[in-house]
Amino acid sequence: MGLMNKLAILAILLFFIPSLVWGIQQDNIQLIEKEGEAVLGEDTTPAQAKALALNNARRSAIEQVSGVIVHGSSVVYNFQLISDLIASATRGIIVKEEILLDDIKKEGKQIVYVTKIRAHVKTLEGKEKGNLKILKASVNRYGTSPSNSAVVFQENDEIQVSAKINSEVYLNVFGISQDGMVTKLYPNEYFKDATVSPDNEFVFPDEKQRMLGLKLKVRAPKNLSRAVETMLIVATKEKINFFLDKKTENVTITDLMKELSEMDVSLWTEKTIGYEVRK
Repeated sequence: MGLMNKLAILAILLFFIPSLVWGIQQDNIQLIEKEGEAVLGEDTTPAQAKALALNNARRSAIEQVSGVIVHGSSVVYNFQLISDLIASATRGIIVKEEILLDDIKKEGKQIVYVTKIRAHVKTLEGKEKGNLKILKASVNRYGTSPSNSAVVFQENDEIQVSAKINSEVYLNVFGISQDGMVTKLYPNEYFKDATVSPDNEFVFPDEKQRMLGLKLKVRAPKNLSRAVETMLIVATKEKINFFLDKKTENVTITDLMKELSEMDVSLWTEKTIGYEVRK
């Protein structure tokens, strides 16, 4: 661990490793072996690097089955990557996985986490998206107008989420951290879900909610000077209770993808908004 701490100033690197594919397929299940790697750097902890290596292997397996190109050798789960993963959830989803290798190695002066999995990936029947659309969505600092450019917030800035849709729907708002952890922001135990009309803009928290004490403030993870976060808005025709059987502090993007994969794709749509938080 001492060596890892000394190398924590190194830049982080995350990349895909080609892997073997098992030639077995039954009941729409493909068995695929994939490796993922992550290098420990100054903007990640050892635990985060380990999680990134595992998630890297997972998304590579899903990409192979779904046919959706999951963009980039990204260091983090940025908004483009989240968008790609949500798209892939309509075509393939990991239903079971086995960890074959979970180790660290040294490459030059870098410490690299390596994870190899055997993923049981279920291919889903392709269905066309419906006509439901989120026309626009944004995350902005409270009291300012939405911006079309990249948004950078300072720690403890208060933010608001807004959206405009083309049909009467239920809206769900999720915050996704750069290591793929998901927080359900709306609806919540204090503010229950209700249908949103296309005639009105959805704002969360709105002025009534703010007056009752609900305010969203951004923070960078502990020991990090900056973070890339994603706000995901999911619109559904029917009322959906996400994560009923899970502890809210342990929900991952993989969990969310699984639940979305079980829904009729014509009855939901999504929008991702990325932003950066700096100390």
